[in-house]
Amino acid sequence: MDESFLKSLNVLYVEDEVDIIQLVEKRFAPKFNQFLSVTSAEEALEIFKQNSNFDLILTDYLLPGLNGIEFARKILQIKSKVPFILITGYVDMQFLIEAINVGITQFVSKPIQFKLLRNAINNTVESVVLEHLLNKSREKELELLKYKDMYNTIQHDATLRKELHIMRNDMFKKYFHDGDNPVTYNGWQVEVFYKSLDIVSGDTYTCRTLDNGNVVIFIADAMGKGVSAAITSLVSVSLTNYLIKQHDSNKCISSEEEIRFIAEQCVSFMRENLVEDEVLCAIFAYFDFKENKLQYASFSMPRILLQTTTGSIEKLPSNNLPIMPYVVDIAIDSVDLSNVSKVALFTDGIVESETKDGVLYSAYLNENFSQSPFLKSFFNNAYTYLDDFYDDVTLFFIRRPFTNIIKEKVYYFPTKYDKLDEASETIRQEMVDCCIDVYRHDSFFTALSECIMNAYEHGNLAITFAIKHELIKNGDYEEELLKKEKNNDKMITIRYVYCNDNESKYIIVGIRDEGAGYPETVFKNAIGDTTKFNGRGIKIIDYYTDIFFFSEDRREIFIGIKIK
Repeated sequence: MDESFLKSLNVLYVEDEVDIIQLVEKRFAPKFNQFLSVTSAEEALEIFKQNSNFDLILTDYLLPGLNGIEFARKILQIKSKVPFILITGYVDMQFLIEAINVGITQFVSKPIQFKLLRNAINNTVESVVLEHLLNKSREKELELLKYKDMYNTIQHDATLRKELHIMRNDMFKKYFHDGDNPVTYNGWQVEVFYKSLDIVSGDTYTCRTLDNGNVVIFIADAMGKGVSAAITSLVSVSLTNYLIKQHDSNKCISSEEEIRFIAEQCVSFMRENLVEDEVLCAIFAYFDFKENKLQYASFSMPRILLQTTTGSIEKLPSNNLPIMPYVVDIAIDSVDLSNVSKVALFTDGIVESETKDGVLYSAYLNENFSQSPFLKSFFNNAYTYLDDFYDDVTLFFIRRPFTNIIKEKVYYFPTKYDKLDEASETIRQEMVDCCIDVYRHDSFFTALSECIMNAYEHGNLAITFAIKHELIKNGDYEEELLKKEKNNDKMITIRYVYCNDNESKYIIVGIRDEGAGYPETVFKNAIGDTTKFNGRGIKIIDYYTDIFFFSEDRREIFIGIKIK
């Protein structure tokens, strides 16, 4: 035994005979870091309760009060892996069984022979050394696992940031409109949901508004999983973004020429850079919302869904083979959107996920799409059939404004704390006037109150979440609110819209402040998946509403409920 290791150990020695203690101490105490001797088990037990940092315990069997075995039993209840050496002149089979059952494995007979005691100590210390090495090994393994997890987390975050940067996924919910007032639904609304199954995704997309007001949506779905598919998708979307940016400067060409140029250039480049057996599915969609026109080139993507203003569902087939390493002509089709109320573009992760009853979700897709006025309601309906999607998922949900507005009112409230309840009650009274049972929708008013409070404190008063927390902690929150609102002339605008969509009626309320807009951190990593929203209030709003989205400038939040 390497005695240098002994110098790191602490020993507790229990013996009621002082002369024996002196002999043992003289022989063994200098070898250890600490060698503490006591004359009773009760005293040793109290010392151990105060400080259990002992690596070895030597104890006589015959002690006043507790005997050595009883003492060991109590110690091992406190710290289960303390090695014991029992010193005794009383040995029979029953005694040994009792001692071993307690956890004692080393014995030294009386009168003490120092050679035997030294051997027992060495044997015991070897087990301590082994346990020490095993613990060190486990610690190293745990440390490696910890760093591996940290590395994976860092890589996941870095990869996601890169994906979002390339795809320009800062768009969470967008309005493309002709007028200045999106809440009146003068323009089309574009919502997107994106979910990666792994750190990297075979799905990518981009959505860009051109200088002429038209919108280009590109979705890519590379065959396979992992890094290879992700690289292919990201290269294609990055190139598409570049082509859109470069070509947007030419304002004189037609929409078909624009989408053809972008599609042909991207497809040509990707074909040259795909490896053997690699396949890329994609769709280029060019929306001219002013002219109610869609131009598209789909490369083996799922059929585009359309819902007409009469409620019927139409499907636009894929009009091109998947992008592969050989050249074919690109077909571009044109669709009149004049009588279309909704459009859905998506990857196969939507249709090929298995439902709870063992069929593909494609069996329920048309019905769900027909009954869903917004992206949120679509996924709420989807999760009644699905536990989750089992592939990368990208879905664009594009809808025309509600054209049948039964009632619309606009109210303005000053930035005053004592006006917040009045704002909420005004909407409640509007719903009563429309013969709506408001008591059935109490949860909606919880969400509404949260939105109004956010507009007041975070919007117009510019109190950040961090500042609010600190003010509450110091007990200065209410005082600061009253101080800030004193000379604040900003207004909270609340719009009430009662409208219908096919056979369903909806209440939609827009709450707008005059602040800087909701911070982008609210939407970080969300991309339509509101389970990842930061903030308790946002989660409350999302949970208690059927409709939930923001204006493009993030100053107005829209919430709504389905009435029937």
